[in-house]
Amino acid sequence: MHELVVRDAKVLENGKWRITDIGVDQGKFTSFEPDSGHATLDAKERIVLPGGLDLHVHFNEPGRTHWEGFATGSLSAAAGGNTFLVEMPLNSIPSTVSVESLRLKRNAIGQQSRVDYALWGGLVPGNENELQALAQAGVAGFKAFMSPSGTDDFANSDTETLRRGMKEIAKTGKVLALHAEDPAVLEAANASLPSKISALDWEKSRPVAAEVSAIKIAIELAAETGCRIHIVHVSSPDALQVIVEAKALGLPITCETCPHYLLIAINEADAIGPLSKCAPPLRDPKTVRNLWKSLRNGEIDTIGSDHSPCPPEMKIGKSFYDAWGGISGLQHGLPLLWQEALNDPELFQILIDLSCKSPSGLIGLDSKGSLSIGKDADFALVEELERATPISTADLHYRHPQSAYCDKLLRLQVSETWLRGNCVYRQGRAVGKPQGRHITF
Repeated sequence: MHELVVRDAKVLENGKWRITDIGVDQGKFTSFEPDSGHATLDAKERIVLPGGLDLHVHFNEPGRTHWEGFATGSLSAAAGGNTFLVEMPLNSIPSTVSVESLRLKRNAIGQQSRVDYALWGGLVPGNENELQALAQAGVAGFKAFMSPSGTDDFANSDTETLRRGMKEIAKTGKVLALHAEDPAVLEAANASLPSKISALDWEKSRPVAAEVSAIKIAIELAAETGCRIHIVHVSSPDALQVIVEAKALGLPITCETCPHYLLIAINEADAIGPLSKCAPPLRDPKTVRNLWKSLRNGEIDTIGSDHSPCPPEMKIGKSFYDAWGGISGLQHGLPLLWQEALNDPELFQILIDLSCKSPSGLIGLDSKGSLSIGKDADFALVEELERATPISTADLHYRHPQSAYCDKLLRLQVSETWLRGNCVYRQGRAVGKPQGRHITF
């Protein structure tokens, strides 16, 4: 008899749905067959998915917790079906670029998190000598910007900084996540703009060519140094093609895209307003359609939210061009993607793999990522709504209830999220005290 049995769960296995019971003992999955338990969760043939692993969130703790923070950020993660996340090293004060700043971040987070988490270390000019120590202190990997990050306390890395840093990171075996936009291309694009007001102006100021150019530079450095690189928030198939070609040569490169690049096109952005501003920017409808094709073809390795919130005054009342660039999307990004695949189990399987299995493999987190015997019993119970319901600000758990996804129709909703066999979120509310653990690597 198991400690917990999830009865009549609808699970996805090799692109096909089936109904099964799930046994859980000591926080781990222990069986996937009919059985009894001391406690029972009746799924009633609702969907049960592995907990999502989001490797790309900005909670801004410490120093800018008035932007988000772990208390609200981790609850939003659980509400979106996520059970593990990796927090980025910038937008906090101080940035996580030394062992001391890592210690300060750990202390600031304390016991606030409702999901398990890890931390990225940063690569910035002048901290190359800190990278080995950060690796030994347990960061999941490293993050660098090839173009300005938007904050003065996390400077972008030029080619020589990247070269030195990548040589050090290669020694650790960990991955370097890269914001890949070429600042020279961005500067030229900005100089030629007749106006700097609208969403389309913003998109023109950060062309796909900037991504392509930066990725080519990063690939050359990866080939030279042997450092694993992970290109984050890829927005277009043109950029993906460069990565695909590098993979074919055996180079150590992977890539991520984000839900907003698959769900919102740039022609919708002015109506949504600055809440949909991000970098790289949203792209045209044809690019969005082709990005879905690239996803189906296996050209994308992971999906991450790039959840990057800010206070309302940094968005509202500003021109699209002048507003803060970042989308609050952690709570609804995955459910909105899942519902695109409701009638396509093979696509649904791809989405689950890119948001669960592949992220765990990228950072070497063997205990999570799938509904499998021996894995952590992390899962989301998902129900199909009787009728599509628009997302409203009242639904949001962010510190500032604002999102580019508001008013989008929701057909799938996370009703419960379980972490290591314990319910942490149910029907719109947190359950119990925070149980998230800091995982080191």
